[in-house]
Amino acid sequence: MILRPGRGLACTLALSALLACNKKPDTDAPEPATTVADKPPADGEGELEDPEESPYLDSSNFNDAVETHLSEIVACYKDTVGKAADAPTGRVRVTVVVESQGTVKDVSFDAQRSTLKDDKLQACITERVKTWRFNISLTGADTPMPYTFDLSASGLLKG
Repeated sequence: MILRPGRGLACTLALSALLACNKKPDTDAPEPATTVADKPPADGEGELEDPEESPYLDSSNFNDAVETHLSEIVACYKDTVGKAADAPTGRVRVTVVVESQGTVKDVSFDAQRSTLKDDKLQACITERVKTWRFNISLTGADTPMPYTFDLSASGLLKG
């Protein structure tokens, strides 16, 4: 075998690099790093604020507004179909048409998606919903907003 100049040096360097990489594994656990996130925040410091509610009508603030009035819908139920001992329960699907300034223009009932159908109940719900106010429309147009009232023992009538 003939060794060429420089080749022996390259082999020696490659072998040295391989041996240098063959290091024993560390058996000691690493020290935990302490960061600012590990420290408890001072009073009110570091807390994220809730994003501001949009001044315009959207499904989130519509649903929030409806939820503040659910007791009125339960009262409608109790004053109409809920009086009987064996009162029917179910869902009432409505579409509330909100005018550009947030007033209710119309309330319609979806007979296909409603399982609880009663004229007196619907009249009461319509009367109540028409007094509610919502955020203004972004487009300036009337906005139809759907909502389902769950008038069942597992829904609004529980308790």
